[in-house]
Amino acid sequence: MSNTENKDMSWIGRFIGVMIVSLILAWAIGSMDLFEKTFIIQGKLSASHLVRFLGYGASLAALWMLGQRATIALQQQYTGRWSFIQHLILPVVTLIVVASVNSIALLILKPVMNTAMHNIYNWVFIVAILASCVWVVMAVLGQSASLTKVFTLIAERIDNAGMLKECAACNTSNESTAKFCKRCGKEFPEIAA
Repeated sequence: MSNTENKDMSWIGRFIGVMIVSLILAWAIGSMDLFEKTFIIQGKLSASHLVRFLGYGASLAALWMLGQRATIALQQQYTGRWSFIQHLILPVVTLIVVASVNSIALLILKPVMNTAMHNIYNWVFIVAILASCVWVVMAVLGQSASLTKVFTLIAERIDNAGMLKECAACNTSNESTAKFCKRCGKEFPEIAA
């Protein structure tokens, strides 16, 4: 993420826009008679459940990506006494997402689960929510920098995945950060920032 991109915080609005549009569409389309009365599994799983799952899930995915991007932006801009916030954002967002995914996934899973499967499902989310809570506590105590770093590195790799440069000698695609071609070893020229 470049410094100009960090200073231009319009990406926050895009993420919030995606979340709002996803929620509104999930609610509006999921409430239509056509979707409520059309069943994937007769009497159990309707098209309305599927639409709501997709819309609410997309909104939560956008929220988690927003948390990652905000953490990365804060790491690059802020140091000093307020730098602890950069390690707190992602754990708090993860806790919100994990707790919410429990209900959202039940929209499509509950109709096909028996009691034993439902109990296992509940325990998986109990453990995930407690693990997220531990991460938040670690962040408050200043002990979560390594966990935050792992998730932000993943986000940065995903952001940079679409940026490839081609070797002039062998036409092999390389990551934008590569200094040498991975196939022929030719050095890439330095590009001025």
